[in-house]
Amino acid sequence: MAYDIKITGGRIIDGTGAPARSGDVGIADGRIVALGAAPDAAARTVAADGLVVAPGFVDIHTHYDAQVMWDPMMTISPWHGVTSVVVGSCGFGVAPTRPEHRRVILRILERVEAMSLAALEAGLGEVWPFETFPEYLDAIERRGTAINIGVMSGHTPVRLHVMGEAAVERAATPDEVARMQALVAEAMRAGALGFATSTSPIHVGYAGKPVPSRLAAEDELLAMAAALAGSSHGVFHYNGSREPAFALHEALHRRSGKPLVWTPLLSGQLGPGGHRKSLLRAAEDARDGLAIVPQVACRPIVSEWNFATPVILDTWALFEPVRRADGEAAVAAIYADPAFRAAFRDEVAGRGGRDAAFSGGRLEGESRRRSFTLTEISFCPAHPELEGRRLFHVALERGIHACDLALDLALESGLKARFRTPIVNFDEAEVEELVTDPHVVIGLGDGGAHMSQLCDACYTTHLLGHWVREKKALSLEAGVHLITGRTAALYGLADRGRLAIGAPADIVLFDADRIGAGPLHRIHDLPAGADRLVSMPSGIASVFCNGVELPPPDAAWPAGRKLPGRLLRGGVA
Repeated sequence: MAYDIKITGGRIIDGTGAPARSGDVGIADGRIVALGAAPDAAARTVAADGLVVAPGFVDIHTHYDAQVMWDPMMTISPWHGVTSVVVGSCGFGVAPTRPEHRRVILRILERVEAMSLAALEAGLGEVWPFETFPEYLDAIERRGTAINIGVMSGHTPVRLHVMGEAAVERAATPDEVARMQALVAEAMRAGALGFATSTSPIHVGYAGKPVPSRLAAEDELLAMAAALAGSSHGVFHYNGSREPAFALHEALHRRSGKPLVWTPLLSGQLGPGGHRKSLLRAAEDARDGLAIVPQVACRPIVSEWNFATPVILDTWALFEPVRRADGEAAVAAIYADPAFRAAFRDEVAGRGGRDAAFSGGRLEGESRRRSFTLTEISFCPAHPELEGRRLFHVALERGIHACDLALDLALESGLKARFRTPIVNFDEAEVEELVTDPHVVIGLGDGGAHMSQLCDACYTTHLLGHWVREKKALSLEAGVHLITGRTAALYGLADRGRLAIGAPADIVLFDADRIGAGPLHRIHDLPAGADRLVSMPSGIASVFCNGVELPPPDAAWPAGRKLPGRLLRGGVA
């Protein structure tokens, strides 16, 4: 047989943005060997009549760094057509990590990425199969993955490895910066895709302390950028505050000589229309030949949270005692305090003190408070009839303030009651401006993080269902390109994100009339029985990674069968 698999009669969209065309695809030894015409015989034929045949989707912003150690499928990404992911986003990761710092790293991930500490401990175990970054890559490759994975070197574990817990207390000395730089260079030689960092004020780690990378001075950031300069590949991922640091972006880009992708650019961060300044700057950078690209989201950022870990309130100065409280009993005592409640009411009414982390002033604080007024009650074990209702409407009926109602429900449930709040990116007209701008890249899916609070790893099917089919803001070819060829090229995944002769057979078959992301629902399938929110796809017919078809969401990978994913060292398998 000439082909292991032949896909026939599909509508081929190759990921480059080129017009769709009808034809067949021939696959042999995990690669595409025929495209358009595939006249020879095949061991297996897959009929794709009425379906789009596209490259596997490439998700550049995930946090599967720990999850890949116990979940080689990296669910839920492949359910939604993703065949290649990038981890290490925002500078968070698990390597390099000394044995004595393992719990610190896990506490940071628990706090800043809202990962279950119990799940992390159970999933990774007491003895990790790696310490250094090269050993981490080797561990991933040895264990195998269902889809392809590329890893960025993260500033937080690098800083902690060199400085210990002083990494969350002070600036680094010149010697410490040099040692960090050497670790990043080592990671690049081992196959890291690039380097990632965060200076975002919303990234608060364990015990209410800033994550290590936030303590980095500009000279340290520039030294990390210089560590990329000697490599033939790489990308610099910079996560900053809501007010973009344009001058720093350019300095880091020029020092590294590599594309710089900065996050986040979202609607509503700086008030109505506040995103447009960044879009203008991105256009200017592109005109000047600077590869400085903002990363945007195509879904509203909606957080489902509880008062045990009130993530949407993390940057409010009022919640500083909550961030530092040791245990739920201490947290509950704060919420029962009449003085705290009065201050909470004042904050939501706009009468409180300025938020500690909002450098943009009152406009940002008012925007965050406005989103709080849209909060729904999503889980209330004592009063299930309230689930799905707007918090402020229920409070009005009961004749109490919404803040008191929220705290009462939280305390009554042992801090288990949950609330759903749209934070940013919920103005459809502004989000359309973002996703259709030619100078951005779409990402921010956060797969593997915030799993009990949100689920945006389904953004690929959402983009094609909502923005392509329903809103008609993008052509189907343009929508596919944004999550295949565009993302792969920017992050240096050399032969991914496109259908071409000789390219790996990462392929998605989907029904353009049905594709979409289903509603969120909660399951308990993480280690230690921890829960997460997931979305089931619609319209996905088949997903192939390196020529091997992956099981649908309701099926398991056959025991003993080799997984088809590849570690993308330096972007190449």
